[in-house]
Amino acid sequence: MNARVLLYTLPPSGGDFFPISLGYIAASLKVHNIETVIAEIDRITKRTGPEVANFVKTYKPLAVGFSVYQANIKLALQLARIVKNVAPQIVVVFGGPQAGFMPKEVLRQMREVDVIMRGEGENTWPELVRSIAANSNPAHIRGIVFMRDNTIIETPPAPFVRDLDLLPSPYVNNAFDLRQHPIAVMLTSRGCCYHCAFCCTPRAFGKRIRVHSPSRVLADMSICVKARIKRFFFADPSFTFDKKRVASIMRGIIKRRWKVNIWCETRADLIDKPLLTLMARAGVKFIAYGLESADAKVNKILRKPIDLDQFEKIIKLTHEAGITPEVFTLYGLPGQSKESCLKTLDFLKRLKIKIVGNSAGQQLNLFFGTDISDAPANYGIRLLKKHRSPYLSPGVDFVTGRMNRRDIDAVAKAYEAMYTEK
Repeated sequence: MNARVLLYTLPPSGGDFFPISLGYIAASLKVHNIETVIAEIDRITKRTGPEVANFVKTYKPLAVGFSVYQANIKLALQLARIVKNVAPQIVVVFGGPQAGFMPKEVLRQMREVDVIMRGEGENTWPELVRSIAANSNPAHIRGIVFMRDNTIIETPPAPFVRDLDLLPSPYVNNAFDLRQHPIAVMLTSRGCCYHCAFCCTPRAFGKRIRVHSPSRVLADMSICVKARIKRFFFADPSFTFDKKRVASIMRGIIKRRWKVNIWCETRADLIDKPLLTLMARAGVKFIAYGLESADAKVNKILRKPIDLDQFEKIIKLTHEAGITPEVFTLYGLPGQSKESCLKTLDFLKRLKIKIVGNSAGQQLNLFFGTDISDAPANYGIRLLKKHRSPYLSPGVDFVTGRMNRRDIDAVAKAYEAMYTEK
């Protein structure tokens, strides 16, 4: 097919990291003989409006896609306007986490956007491009929202790809220029089977986990290692959910004698001392654990029960293995008070967690697709903005029954004070 697609990645994606999700889509499009370019706009590669316009004029894509988050959707809309000003016939597609759950009615406000893509795009994108090229009605394509004759049409959800190994590899198919990024992103599994009220991942992936085989993971890593990339970011929500699979990957790295530096995240109840020891031997340098709060009552509201004694034990074992533990925490949570937040900080101090990077904590964000965002009042949350653009989720503009803005700001400053401690 003589068609071109332009995919934009925007902050917070990009930077030192490969935009892995767009990489999978680009690889899939390439298999269908659809030429694709991933254009990155971030802190390192900034592009002005005229530069974007000139590139669109030169490349002449049939469709332009944006991976959108709450943090970048306004920028995506600005760029979409530039695209439409250059060539109104280009089909603009929004996908990604924010697009997955935003109300379909937003298409009436986002006139620059032609299609919202829900769910995984590897199979949907080629179908959409074929439909655009043929100038046919895309109503048969599952997992999209579009307007036709001023009527919004939302098709049924697209089925998940059951065997992730069937997806073309972004690395094998040269979706990335390996010279442009020092860190390779590995997405070795998708989904989560837990039910945390603040997270959209379980709902986005049908509350189940699908995985790449160890051989596929190692094959992709091998391409990066040959390109002299040593740093790897494993983006799985719960990397060690299947301990045997992870152990197989780690043993494969050790067998190949790769000298790599690996970051990953998991839950404290999904790891043990033998696996930590093996991961350290393979080059895992950082593991991020989700704690959210050291207040059991708060975690119960979040539907994330955590055994704090076990958590403390795993952090100690992580230190002993020579791996740096990072801890995800949130403040402004339902049922949480200022004192409860400071209790979490005290817990981190006892665990000798440095308040840097992922351990710096952040205010709870109310994103589309989460139970809390669906019914904030049920969780004691009062939204501050009565009116907002329908493509924006509530975000951090709220107070709770136990924390006002002054309390929330005070906790943020407490984290900042710990960040600056020597």
